[in-house]
Amino acid sequence: MDIQALTLRRLNYFVTVADELHFGRAAEILHVAQPALSQQIRQLESDLGLRLFERTTRRVSLTPGGSALVPHARHLLVTAQGVARAAAELRAGQRGHLRVGFVDSAAYEFVPRFLHRFRQVSPAVTLQLHTMSSDEQAEALVAGRIDIGIARITLDNAGLEATVLDNEPLVAAMPSSHRLADEHSIRLGDLRDDEFVGFSREQSPTLHARLRVMLAPHGVDYSPAIEATEYTTILGLVAAGEDVALVPAGVQSLRLPGLTFVSISDPEANVQLLCLTRVDEPSAIVASALMELIDTVFEQTQQS
Repeated sequence: MDIQALTLRRLNYFVTVADELHFGRAAEILHVAQPALSQQIRQLESDLGLRLFERTTRRVSLTPGGSALVPHARHLLVTAQGVARAAAELRAGQRGHLRVGFVDSAAYEFVPRFLHRFRQVSPAVTLQLHTMSSDEQAEALVAGRIDIGIARITLDNAGLEATVLDNEPLVAAMPSSHRLADEHSIRLGDLRDDEFVGFSREQSPTLHARLRVMLAPHGVDYSPAIEATEYTTILGLVAAGEDVALVPAGVQSLRLPGLTFVSISDPEANVQLLCLTRVDEPSAIVASALMELIDTVFEQTQQS
């Protein structure tokens, strides 16, 4: 038997006739002429070397071999439909695997919101999440270790494309006993006598440089005495009385005893939230994720 002759169309014809046990009704359901349907069934029987139906002028019935073949034919048709559906979902970015890198500061509010939205529209996509700095994301994207990044700093890399999602204000995190803790708002220059707890300059050299440049005109020397790799650690140190930290406003959801957040009035006291992708990224999943990132920002803005 030539296995290539077992076309899905002929199997579908066979199953439909088996369900109806009437060539005329089956032909109407399949939108084909009855003689053409009969010819296809005869060809299938010839290919299989097996008689599938008993035909008389009054009735059609399945042979024992035909009855035994029906469940196998149904299984093949369901499998084929599943393959077609999976291919359509892959083309639309609704199935596959997505590796996401994101900065620690986005993990408290933004990333959970994004993941909730993305899971609703693409439940068949498996996600792999990696907390990493903006600099680490750039390196991982170029090396192909992640597919999309949620970063803070625009990086000078010809192989990457940055889409600005939002500009997030910076706030000052300080011990509740700090001299400025009761202020509604402060200026950057008010921190010139303070020591800082900061994000690791080894992992985030671009962010460290950005803060130094931002603070220098205000007479503030940004040289953190203590560096950490996670905002939970940074805020924990601040709450324990260790200096001051400049953090994105979204981090304020992490409330600790002894910790106070104070807004900063200087307009330059902000940091971008970016989506990093490879230039000309062909993945439909990445394109779908980018749209959900943009919609997450819009939703968050509408609720604030």
